[in-house]
Formats: sequence, structure tokens, C-alpha cells
Amino acid sequence: MRIAPWPIAILLAVASVSVAQTAPAIPLQTTSGTGFTGAPYSGRATTVKEKTLTDGTRTTETSVELLWRDAEGRTRRELIQNTDTGVEYRLINITDPVGGVYLIWDDNEEIARRVVGIWPLPSKQRVTAPPSPVIQGKAETRPDFRNEILTPQEINGVYAVGSRWNRTIHLEGESSNRVIEVTNELWISPDLRIIVRHIHDDPRTGKETTDVTDVVRGDPDPALFQAPEGYAVVDRRAQKRR
Repeated sequence: MRIAPWPIAILLAVASVSVAQTAPAIPLQTTSGTGFTGAPYSGRATTVKEKTLTDGTRTTETSVELLWRDAEGRTRRELIQNTDTGVEYRLINITDPVGGVYLIWDDNEEIARRVVGIWPLPSKQRVTAPPSPVIQGKAETRPDFRNEILTPQEINGVYAVGSRWNRTIHLEGESSNRVIEVTNELWISPDLRIIVRHIHDDPRTGKETTDVTDVVRGDPDPALFQAPEGYAVVDRRAQKRR
């Protein structure tokens, strides 16, 4: 992912894959805080991508993901997407660090073809909540890099602490020898251990802003963390051990 060089990597999309054939890569969801116990919640993550094309045209893309986490640290994410005809469907991922598995499916197939895949969850992905204390380190400046500790504030009704990284990149080999600045801003809730706002601004790829809103504290319905009725269940854990 393009922000991998920064201190915290964030992946917000579940790849659209066939769970009946190949094990999908599971994103590290620091946003939803997998594996962090004792602070259940639900919320809504909205990501807006803004980009200016070479002809000056500005484009905007918006995606929405619904989030849940129970008191045991299990998370459920529903990425809302649309087909070419405008029909809405959802990609669902349940990450269960207690059982050491994750489940993935979508609701776009005909009922007879709907399949839930169960996969083994690597131990390194069983806790993906931001670290505590939330923002480690302190403000620093060095050549081509600046780290700022921001004043805590409420983000969409949730108290959050923030940090901003500014990185200067010299684009060698271009006729203009451009120098650009890439900014990465992160706001984290200390008690919920989730990212409530993330801003990534890169002149080469545009600006991407993710905000978590509609946060409700409390245990979600336990049924949300189980395979849905009416779907065939394909357990890939046994195949992995072969």
C-alpha cells in the first residue's frame, strides 16, 4: 500500500476474491481495532478519495464501510459497493482472534451459490489495534521529514489524539525535478483503540480522507460474528494443514 513507509500501515478495503478458490489476504485493520478487548462498539467509516488529473479535471470517489467489534475483540466489517448497474452489495469480513479464524463472503451471488469461506488467522494479525500509548514518540524534525504532535480534540464526537507526518520527496529523473510534500495525519481514540480519522495527501495520487462516524459503544448482536444462515460453509483450515 502506498502509505507503508509511514509508522502505521492502514488497509481499508477487502480484496474482491473468490473464497472458494484462493485464500484472500486479510488487511491489517487498525481502523476497526481487531483483538482489543473490553471496549465494544459499532461505527461507520467513510473514505473520500480526491484526485486532480493531468487535464485539471477533479475526481471524487466515496466508499463506506460498516464496523463492529465485540468485547472479546472480534471485528466485523462490511464494505458497501455497487455493481456496474448500480446495484448495492456488500463484502463482509469477520476476524475472530479468539477462534483464530476469519470469515469472508459477499451478498451479491444468487442464494444457491453463496459461500462463506473460513480461513486460519495468522497470529500476527490477531491484534491490529493501534498501540498504547496511542501516539508514541515525540515531535521531531530531520532532513525531509517532520513529525508533529497535534492538540487532542473531539473527532466526530470521539476524543482523539493526533499526529501528523510531513515527508519531502525529491522526484529525480523528471525534467522538472519536482519536490513534493506527502502528508499523513492520524487521529486515534485512546480508549476505543481505533483510528477515527486518517488523512493521506500525496500530490501524485491525490488526497484520501477516512472518517469514522456514528460511533455507538456497547456489545453488538453476537449473531453478527457468525456465518449467516443460507450460505454454504467452506472450511479452508484443513486444506492449509495438508
